[in-house]
Amino acid sequence: MSKAKRYFGALALVSGAALSLVACGNNKNSKNNNADETHHKFSQTVPVKSVKKGGTLNYAIESDSPFTGIFLPELSDTATDTEVAEPGQEELFSVNDQYKINNKGAATFKLDRKAKTVTIEVKKGVKWSDGKQVNAKDVEYAYEIIANKDSKSQRYTDSLADIVGLAEYHEGKSKKISGIEMPDGEDGRKVETNEAWYASIR
Repeated sequence: MSKAKRYFGALALVSGAALSLVACGNNKNSKNNNADETHHKFSQTVPVKSVKKGGTLNYAIESDSPFTGIFLPELSDTATDTEVAEPGQEELFSVNDQYKINNKGAATFKLDRKAKTVTIEVKKGVKWSDGKQVNAKDVEYAYEIIANKDSKSQRYTDSLADIVGLAEYHEGKSKKISGIEMPDGEDGRKVETNEAWYASIR
C-alpha cells in the first residue's frame, strides 16, 4: 500500500469517526428535544388556597447578631429590625433612580433656597393603622425623638442639627425645636423647617 493510500485511508477513518460523533450528537440532541417537548406536555399547576382573613404569619430570619426588636425607625439601628419592620412601614418620601425626592411618596418636599426652608406636606389620606390622618405634629415628633439626648438615636447627625433650634433641643436648653413650624397647626398636614446652613440644600 502506497503512502498516498495510507494517508487517504487514515483521513477517511478520521472523517468517518467525526461524522459518527456528529450523528450521535444530533441523535442525542434530538432525544433531548423530544424529551423537552414531552415534558412540556404535562400541565404545570400550583395549588391555590383561598386567602385567610386574620390569622398569624410566622416569619423566620437567620442572623448572627441578637434580635433587639426595636422597630421605630428613629431608634432602630440593626438591619434585622429594619427588615422585620419594613412590611408594616411606609416611607414618608419616595425617590427616583438618582435618589432624588420625586414627591410620589406619602409626603411632598419643597425646597426654598432663598428662604433656606424646607416644606413637608403629608398627603391627604395617608393614615396610621388606626385610621387617623398623619399630621404635622406626627412629623415634628419624629424630629423630637431623634434630637432627644436621652434617646441616643444614631439618626442624630451634624447635618440634622443644622435645623434651627435642634441643637438647643438636643442639649436640653429648649423644650421646643424653634426651627420647625406648623402653619396650619398640629392637626394640619404641613411642616416647615428653617435651615441655618447652605451645604445640604445646594
